[in-house]
Amino acid sequence: MTEHQWRAPAGVRALGRTCSAETLWRGEDVRSFAQGVFNLEEPAPTSPTFEARAKIWRDQANGLISIAEAQRRSAAIGAPPTRAKGSPARSSAPARPRHSRPAPNASRQYAGTMATTAARDDRLTPNAKAMLQVIRARCGKGRETSTCKATLGSIMSRSARTIRRYLVDLVRWGYLEVETRRTARGLHTGLVIRITEKTLPFFAETKGLARWLAETEPFKPFAASKPVGHRVTFLTPKNESQKDSLLQGKEWLSRTVMWRPPAPQ
Repeated sequence: MTEHQWRAPAGVRALGRTCSAETLWRGEDVRSFAQGVFNLEEPAPTSPTFEARAKIWRDQANGLISIAEAQRRSAAIGAPPTRAKGSPARSSAPARPRHSRPAPNASRQYAGTMATTAARDDRLTPNAKAMLQVIRARCGKGRETSTCKATLGSIMSRSARTIRRYLVDLVRWGYLEVETRRTARGLHTGLVIRITEKTLPFFAETKGLARWLAETEPFKPFAASKPVGHRVTFLTPKNESQKDSLLQGKEWLSRTVMWRPPAPQ
């Protein structure tokens, strides 16, 4: 059985023979070819995308670039921009103004005593200083807390990558000590964060407290800060009172009636 094949009209075949494959990508030849096939009265407008791709394939026909490079460049035209490897991801939504952000949730958490060294450290960012205060509050009366970057990111309304950058800065300048928390099988379950003596107040360290006492007046733990009255009993080495009214004055002895045994008969 003879196979039926589609054939273009004679006029189109004749027009197609006049346009070679090498000159087909020129703008004038494409427009004239479209006018001859579709009988267009006005020339079809060409888009910038079409012109850019036509230029790429003309360079390929002239031997300037390979077919693979031409295909890659042609596919890249009109495609959405891709993020470079290693660059942080950016959301398409604009940043929300600071004054319109929601207020933090109510909490009874408070930070204990801590030094102001980190607050005066210009090498730290303001958010890193704020996170150090939150970590100090999580430690409570101790010096360490177990948490993870996702939890701190939820508290500070920051990403885990930003929290990592804050921790790196705080560890670098000696305010924190971070250790990976592991299970018995070696699985990583979070972080163990310890605050250093640089974050704690000066009296939390024995050496710092001794240095402060040495710089001040001689330490007198039992000295009174103001003059006391005659009713206050002072401490003595023998733990005895020298102002006992029962042992002072002869007038008391004369007024006292002492018991005497009866005379023998």
